[in-house]
Amino acid sequence: MPVYSLWNVTVGDSVELPCGTSLTPDIVWTYDTRDPSVQYVYLDGHLANDKPRLSVKATTARSHSLVISATVQNDNGLYNCYDGKGTRKVGYILNTSGMLSE
Repeated sequence: MPVYSLWNVTVGDSVELPCGTSLTPDIVWTYDTRDPSVQYVYLDGHLANDKPRLSVKATTARSHSLVISATVQNDNGLYNCYDGKGTRKVGYILNTSGMLSE
């Protein structure tokens, strides 16, 4: 069973999930929800078109981060980073709480 780091954030905050592998087109970020589906949020050097609040940025030559801007409740779930060989490098449980005031 994979080990996950728990990240608690408040709705509306941005979060940066680091991954210790170089930023190359063959890295993969996935997002898993409670249903049995897995969504690819970063694949083949591109972010999913339906995820406009996401970005990937290099933090060092050997590390990069998945950035989620203005988190919402629907961002809750498991986020996994894989290197170019398909090896899972890190996983996060993202837990958002609170509400945005209008």
